[in-house]
Amino acid sequence: MHWLLHIPGQPAAAIGESPLRIGSDPASEIYLAQPGVAPLHARLIPDAAGVLWIEPAADETAAVHVNGRRIVRGALLAPGSELHLGSCALRLSSASKPDAARRPASQPINFSGRVLLRALSGAEAGRGHVLVNSLCIGRSDLSEVRIDDTALAERQILLQRQGNDIFVKNLSPVLEMRVDGWVCEEAVLQPGAHISIEQHRYRFEAPTGETATQTEPEMTESIQPVNAKDTMPADPARRIFSPAQWILLAVAVAISGFFIILLSFSP
Repeated sequence: MHWLLHIPGQPAAAIGESPLRIGSDPASEIYLAQPGVAPLHARLIPDAAGVLWIEPAADETAAVHVNGRRIVRGALLAPGSELHLGSCALRLSSASKPDAARRPASQPINFSGRVLLRALSGAEAGRGHVLVNSLCIGRSDLSEVRIDDTALAERQILLQRQGNDIFVKNLSPVLEMRVDGWVCEEAVLQPGAHISIEQHRYRFEAPTGETATQTEPEMTESIQPVNAKDTMPADPARRIFSPAQWILLAVAVAISGFFIILLSFSP
């Protein structure tokens, strides 16, 4: 199980590796008895890699909207995606709620690579904001990621590095912050996590450390033995100047000596 589909008035539907039919037909795997839902409205198509697609039915009257946009042929979904099928609003989330207190079991983030917060909506869609130690999203001009939306607070969301993890916190809980589709006040971010507040959506992108361990998270380089001959200093002349620099130095000395001789014999 990789995903959960939250349906109003029903338990969340688990999405595994098999395609699921969504519609008003009681035989559908996901049954929606709401107005405007066709017998076969859409299909959810997962694959072994954990990617999930939604494919509308051939009936043009069966409209499917993903994050406010109508889908004609199909769309790639992500945790936190908002789906509208007819008059029914659905929400997709990860299978489990993001951790907010303890270190996750997956590999720590490798900070030697680029750690980004990428905008997925609005005029800045596609732009990546580099995160070094902290990053603030809000309406203030001092925020690293500024959103011109009066509904948001001056400082709405804070992303902050703590050790080998990135934590996200909702600074103004008047509006709900969702992480991978779950309402969270704070959470540990995993690479690929989706953050949304109202219609504003972002994706956290970061490489994971392959050699780091939980006991020594900051150690990313191994110590290699060296040979004795590798520790011996090189020839001092070669270490200080290159051959071309030695030639230029010899020419400068020769010219200086020539001028000294001329000055010595001049009346």
